[in-house]
Amino acid sequence: MIKIKLPNGYGSVYKLSGNRRRPWIARKTIGWDENGKQQYYTIGYFKNRPEALDALSAYNKNPIGERGDITLGEIYDEWSKSKYEKLSKSTVESYSAAWKHLSKLQDEKIKDIKTSHIQEIIDDMVTKGLSRSSCHKVKVLSGLLYKHALADDIVDKNYAEMVELPSQEKKKQEIFTDLEIKTLESKVNEIEWVDTILIFIYTGMRISELLTLTKFNVDIENMIITGGIKTDAGKDRIVPIHSKIQPYVKKWYSTDSEYLINREGKKIRPSYYREYLYRPALEKAGVRKLNPHKARHTFASRLNKAGADTKSIQEMIGHADYSTTANIYTHVDIESLRKAIEKI
Repeated sequence: MIKIKLPNGYGSVYKLSGNRRRPWIARKTIGWDENGKQQYYTIGYFKNRPEALDALSAYNKNPIGERGDITLGEIYDEWSKSKYEKLSKSTVESYSAAWKHLSKLQDEKIKDIKTSHIQEIIDDMVTKGLSRSSCHKVKVLSGLLYKHALADDIVDKNYAEMVELPSQEKKKQEIFTDLEIKTLESKVNEIEWVDTILIFIYTGMRISELLTLTKFNVDIENMIITGGIKTDAGKDRIVPIHSKIQPYVKKWYSTDSEYLINREGKKIRPSYYREYLYRPALEKAGVRKLNPHKARHTFASRLNKAGADTKSIQEMIGHADYSTTANIYTHVDIESLRKAIEKI
């Protein structure tokens, strides 16, 4: 049998060694890596040479099979139909918002879309002043669509992975100023719930943590709060009660409720506290309505500014990977934390 030499760039067909059910391979060069080495796309394995040649011919007529001409919009429709019903409403909304930007390429064949096309969309978003987070969502979505196409051999590379996002700008955290804290301290006996805001500022606790504290978590004799969210860093961490808020803690401790901070003896929901107690108190005091989490940032910032050591800050805030529980703290440990907190 006379072997016909295939045209340059057409691809190749040859027989593999060994005892195989499908010994003939058809493949085509799709490019070169950074070292100049050829990269191949394997079309398939076949029983004989004619089958392999037919497959190679079909590939050249319609690259990557019958679905080689599928558009990005069609891929998105396929992917969203199979994924959206399994995702939360907020996640679906996030992907839908990203698609509004990426849909500029919806009529393009996905095999023809390269990094530069997606990068152009990202760069345009940056020019329009859209956030890095929005750009990141577009990159994530395009990557997922490429993966969907990869699974069906429609493309052989995820070009979204090489898209560059704008640099992350660190925003300066807003915190309560010294003047605002002094204002709150001066209004504590005039405005209801101001004392709870000061407890936030001087303990660094999250809103969900403080509102779920029971009297069991408060050692009123030694002025120590033990509590936190259930993570290795936050669970059962110790926060000495600053001398400035000890009168407020004692007042709340004396109420007829199992919860330290309560409303008519009952536990307060974070959303209710934030909307109907916390914000109105700040407004009455003439202080910016920063959210309760800013009180936590204030606590950490003031500790740092006062020169407290990093380990003490981490332990009281619960950000570090610190899993030592309260029952094995020594007196020296507690006193070290107390000295740190009294610096603010």
